[in-house]
Amino acid sequence: MTNKPEDRIPFFSFLKSKDQYLDWGIIVCCCLLGYIFLKVCHPYPATMSDSTSYVYCAQQDVFFTYRPFGYSYFLQIVHLFSASIHTLFIVQITLYALTAAGLAFTIKYFFTPINRTVWSVLLFFFVCSPLAFYMANAIMSDLLFAVTIYIMLASAVFILKRQSWIGLGLFLIALFCALHIRYSAILFPLLFMGLFLFNKGKIRWISIAAIISVTFIFYQQIKENMYETTRLKQFSTGFDGWQMANNAMHIEPFINLNPNHIKNKEIAQLHYFMTLYKEKIATMTNNGKNVSAGFMWLNDLPLKQYLDLYIDATNESYPIAWSKLGSNQYREYGQYMITRYPWLFLKYYFLPNAKQVFYPSSTGIMGVYEPIDIQEYTYFQFPSNVDTKARYNLFTRLITPIIPVLYVLLWIITAAIVALTIYYRKSFHLDRESKVLFGFFILFGLAYYASTVFASPIELRYWLPMNAIHFTYIYISLNYIMKALCYKKQTVQ
Repeated sequence: MTNKPEDRIPFFSFLKSKDQYLDWGIIVCCCLLGYIFLKVCHPYPATMSDSTSYVYCAQQDVFFTYRPFGYSYFLQIVHLFSASIHTLFIVQITLYALTAAGLAFTIKYFFTPINRTVWSVLLFFFVCSPLAFYMANAIMSDLLFAVTIYIMLASAVFILKRQSWIGLGLFLIALFCALHIRYSAILFPLLFMGLFLFNKGKIRWISIAAIISVTFIFYQQIKENMYETTRLKQFSTGFDGWQMANNAMHIEPFINLNPNHIKNKEIAQLHYFMTLYKEKIATMTNNGKNVSAGFMWLNDLPLKQYLDLYIDATNESYPIAWSKLGSNQYREYGQYMITRYPWLFLKYYFLPNAKQVFYPSSTGIMGVYEPIDIQEYTYFQFPSNVDTKARYNLFTRLITPIIPVLYVLLWIITAAIVALTIYYRKSFHLDRESKVLFGFFILFGLAYYASTVFASPIELRYWLPMNAIHFTYIYISLNYIMKALCYKKQTVQ
């Protein structure tokens, strides 16, 4: 059920009320226990090759075409207060706790629980996320990206329900940060502009204009950064083209396309080069059963081999050559192959990758703990004799293998809730704003899943933001299902 605006106490008074003590206890205890457990098992953060790039950019204060600068800027801010790497874990898990709490309390504030026990159980499983705790203890942008999404979702509820200007300000800051943390966030302005069209009063058009302005500022900043780094006057860093070429390569072993039949000479040349590696591509993808992002990064595979030939032929520097190929030839090649063979692309890339939505077996950084690299040593001022290896491998050996199974259970529960929601749909008496928000959370989740599957081979860490969507959908649906059951019981009596 939802409360009428006049029935509600101010939000900050709501947060301090005795009714929220148990919820605060759940949030604090879960995050504190998660912090202690990770610190015991992994005294130092987990890393991967991306981590070195983030730290290098922060240390040198330089824009890197491979990675957005947002997370590196975050590292610089943390570094201003403390050079200790332990501070990073504390800051990240604190941000997670606060934003998860902010979103959860926002939903509870506008959708009062019918059953407090059900609410407490759902809150526990939302906050007590092994994935979130592990990524909080990693030098990676995934948790910070999820934090910005939690802020945007909570702020959007206030903007639509209360026409909150403070909410709009928080939303715009979070959107700007999200865009600079991960370029896939470019989808968000369109989604939220669609949501804010349902707003009332002048905040409707101001919020839409503000989103366009923030997006334009981001666009201009990336163009300027690209020009300073590569002397290329363009918005694209080339990363999207590399991703598209990587994904399109999954169909190469299953086609017999004569390069002479391709009108575009550059695409024909690149396709011919790919045909020389058909066996390697088939091996990397297990003959079309798996997907891989390795074509972007491994030096002995065709995309990197072609890059080396391009550099030799043009004498371009590595960053410029990387960006030029990604922005032009690789993107055109990917688009050509995907549009010419859409069903093969669906069969050998999209569907195998989409399985990771329901059973994310590709655990990535969570499955293999890598110690701190030399770049992190110099930036975070480590003693030369420190041992950064995992003290205990309980997390990677015992908890990580269970997480994909938990996601299967989550989807089974979600499917059951969907079925019950359809059955009791006539009992869902939501006000206009609540209906719009409920539909938006569903749309946001579907758009995020679909775009992520299309853009890149999936790793488990990509699904961290979706915990909020599942939590919100299940809670609101269960709330109204229980309300319907209570009404039915009273009618029978």
